Amino acid sequence: MVKMSPRLKEFCDKQELLRFVYIDENGYPRAVPLWFAHVGDYYYMGTGASSPKAKALHRDSRAGWVIDGGDNRRYLGVSYVGRAEEVTDARLRADVYKALGTKYFGSADHAKFVEIYGKVDDAATVYYCLKPDSGSSWEY
Repeated sequence: MVKMSPRLKEFCDKQELLRFVYIDENGYPRAVPLWFAHVGDYYYMGTGASSPKAKALHRDSRAGWVIDGGDNRRYLGVSYVGRAEEVTDARLRADVYKALGTKYFGSADHAKFVEIYGKVDDAATVYYCLKPDSGSSWEY
């Protein structure tokens, strides 16, 4: 991953949304905001197994993503290109599930989180590890 200052890493981990780009069924890049979590050395996301994102990533795992923000002409962020690799390891899936639930709902047991993502081993949800090939960062 891109070398990040402690300030930039903390900033990115606190952001609510990651802007994710994948190649849609017609071959066009499609950008969507989504929830994400930082687990170990990578960022992860989850989506429905039959969602357009999942179908597209099954065909072509190439992707891009941006985490950015700031205000009053003080901007920070990172931008990557790489691949979204499906997480199949049960332990890692559980770690990603817990990280997403904790980040967005305070707990992976929260009823609304379970409504959205299902139970930890729900096959209707797939998780992806965002593996960068290259990227850049900025702190203005």
